[in-house]
Amino acid sequence: MALAFAGLLLLAGVDGLSIRLGLGEWLTIAATVTIALEICLLSRFAAGCNAGRMALVQLATVALLSLATAPLAGEAPPQWQPLLLVSVLALGAATALIQIVMNWAQKTVPATRATIIYAMEPVWGGLIGWLAGEAMSAGKVGGAALIVASVLLSQLSAHKATHAPA
Repeated sequence: MALAFAGLLLLAGVDGLSIRLGLGEWLTIAATVTIALEICLLSRFAAGCNAGRMALVQLATVALLSLATAPLAGEAPPQWQPLLLVSVLALGAATALIQIVMNWAQKTVPATRATIIYAMEPVWGGLIGWLAGEAMSAGKVGGAALIVASVLLSQLSAHKATHAPA
């Protein structure tokens, strides 16, 4: 875990060892806690549920809560245009597909392994950013390598633990 955290720091490009926690960082920590809760709940309840129906309930809940709290955040209703409608539908379909796959996978993947898989998200984000033209410094590449190494080491440790002689 420490290896993945160090990799994340390098990938995020923090300046030296000064870590300042502003509003965005606290919101990210809060989001991390909620995703950890989602992983735990999916591990507990996904086995007995239809992945598609569960995704529908999850996405409908998020959509309704988002619409209800948008005015509290000062968000004005969007001005509907054809491009906005196409974007909403395309992103909604992609999100639904991703959520269905996550729900399905959690039926067989333990929560600890799912967490390790999710740890790769910043690496994929960095790779997609690089493909889109973002510069990748040696530190960011090294950070991504540390995250990948932490995932591989955790899987190696898990494999040894399950195949150790009794």
